[in-house]
Amino acid sequence: MQAVILAAGTGTRLRPLTEHLPKGLIPVENKALLEYSLDNLRKAGIEEVILVAGFCQELIRQRFGAAYKGMRISYAVNPDFAATGSMYSFSRAGELIKNDVLLLESDLLYESRALEVLLASRHQDVILTAPLSGSGDEVYICVNRDQAVTALGKKLPALQAEAAIGELVGISRFSAQFLEKLFVRAENDYAAGQKNYHYEECVLAASRQSGHPVYALACPGLQWIEIDTENDYRRAREAVYPAIKTAAESV
Repeated sequence: MQAVILAAGTGTRLRPLTEHLPKGLIPVENKALLEYSLDNLRKAGIEEVILVAGFCQELIRQRFGAAYKGMRISYAVNPDFAATGSMYSFSRAGELIKNDVLLLESDLLYESRALEVLLASRHQDVILTAPLSGSGDEVYICVNRDQAVTALGKKLPALQAEAAIGELVGISRFSAQFLEKLFVRAENDYAAGQKNYHYEECVLAASRQSGHPVYALACPGLQWIEIDTENDYRRAREAVYPAIKTAAESV
């Protein structure tokens, strides 16, 4: 299994911190967010990681090169990072993907348990969810009785939002079979001039179109945060990182 980390975006809501720095290189306790993810992936047994870069890509290449603590690192590039969505970034890695993948966003700080839970799932196509945070920026996840995803988004109708089982963490697992369908759907979108979709939107659309279910997997009590704003960054340093460190020490 490979891992793909989406690290092409500009992180405009974190400026001036990200004026000349990709979000994945933001430090927490003198260690970049991407380093935390790479360490977690290595602990989970992943041997190859594809970093999708764009904004200030040279800084990411300089930091990690072709290997990180024995893991192979390869790069895909989204040259249109400022004008396209995360699905377009994900599809830039398509030629490098050889089998099933773990897909991660680069601006996350999270417990390694997130990957353990995901890899232990009986489903091959799974979106990790956590209890609703109340951040105001949640991607709500709704499911059917089989826990297959039926709706997702930040602006769902009120009744759907109330029925959500949790929110998107930003860590998923996809089979090669589903990725083939996902990338075909994405290429059709691009041909129609639609390059701004988030990857999770395309995952749901491809699932519906193909009849290939993608499941939600709850991870109660997960310590994690997506860092989009200065408040997120402050909370990551002052609350989430200490909680992750305490959880790791108690194992």
